Amino acid sequence: MKRINKKIIGFCVLGLMTAWSVQANAAGYKMEFQSAATLADSGDAAVVEDAGTNWYNSAGLVYVPQQLALSGIEIYQHTKFSGTVIAPNIPGLPVPPGFNQTSTTNSYPNAYLPAVHYAYPFRDRWAAGISIVPAWGLMEDYGNAFLRYNLTRLYTKTIDVAPSLALRINDQWSVGLGPDFHYFSVESKSAARTQVLGTPSDSLSRYSADHWNEGWHAGALFRLDDATRFGLNYRSRIVMHLQGYSSFGMNGVGSFETNRFSVNIPLPPTTSFSIYHDMTAKWAMMGTVSYDQWGIVNAYNAHNYQSISPVGTPILVDAASPQNMSNTFDWGLGTHYQLNKQWMLRANVKYEPTPTNSRDRDVNFPDGDKLGFQIGARYQINKKLMLDLVYGHVFVRQENIGLVNPVTAVATNGHVNTSIDLAGAQLVWNI
Repeated sequence: MKRINKKIIGFCVLGLMTAWSVQANAAGYKMEFQSAATLADSGDAAVVEDAGTNWYNSAGLVYVPQQLALSGIEIYQHTKFSGTVIAPNIPGLPVPPGFNQTSTTNSYPNAYLPAVHYAYPFRDRWAAGISIVPAWGLMEDYGNAFLRYNLTRLYTKTIDVAPSLALRINDQWSVGLGPDFHYFSVESKSAARTQVLGTPSDSLSRYSADHWNEGWHAGALFRLDDATRFGLNYRSRIVMHLQGYSSFGMNGVGSFETNRFSVNIPLPPTTSFSIYHDMTAKWAMMGTVSYDQWGIVNAYNAHNYQSISPVGTPILVDAASPQNMSNTFDWGLGTHYQLNKQWMLRANVKYEPTPTNSRDRDVNFPDGDKLGFQIGARYQINKKLMLDLVYGHVFVRQENIGLVNPVTAVATNGHVNTSIDLAGAQLVWNI
């Protein structure tokens, strides 16, 4: 067994610090940005090219040398809402509207998503690995626009720490298994019309909450021959019981706060099946189908949300935000071509239907059916170092918004248009 030297430890610590120091946010709720290499060719559970396989299918670890992969992907998103916002003068009281405006506003929530993967084979048939990645999330920032009574901004941060142990059963079968230690935090801010209570302008409502919880993952890889592989990977459901504080800053009066705020956010289980096949010595095709069980997300239930009564006194309220999501099948088809000894080119197309519906969709998660195209390349710097590059554009179908906030009684009606661009790189080091 090789000894792990101080340089390896240093690189791992650097990767950990990078993953923790950057906000892991994105527009889509499910994120598949854990590896710039895998994002470019769409063979998630069957492509075994580097230590990133620990996340997509840990059974592939037995075919990877001792290796460290550091990935970073930048997301550029534009969301435009066009429609009407009707906000009551007093939060929670259905009085005649004090604000009624039809307009357009934009959100540009750019974000950087880092990821770290490490693989360590030992003995003849065993391997261990670990991934520290963003896994779920969303981000919107509409600023102080007319949409502020529904939402000003919403940030999330997610970190998934996924260690794994893999075993090669024979020349064809290998399996992998491990726990997931998941961190999820959310921050939100919106405005409230309290002028009828004597405030000079809008008041401000905030909440912030976070939580650690655990899940697990398991994978299997079948090598039909040297040219063909089938991969199956499963990630379990994790329910985040977020706890934190909620505040209502009443303009010109003061701030009311509680540290008893909580909200439950279930993260659905996901199953992925992938096929990889070498068509020739230089050209390979691959594809993935994923089943996401969004149907477990019926509502987001918040407790002890800080608000005010119709007479201006502080109160704590419970609220359920209906979601009624549906299970979805996502698919991707990709290819790569070995141009020469140094360059390998990649490309893929991915389709991901939205689990949301027009009745319950809100501006804090304006998700729509997505069709993405990615291109990428791998450059072999030397025997130990490889550099992966990826660029992609995602088309998102226009979706309708028509919802009344259960806490503030703000009505939002209109539609959203979203487009996403991404660019990333990954450095792979054979140790």
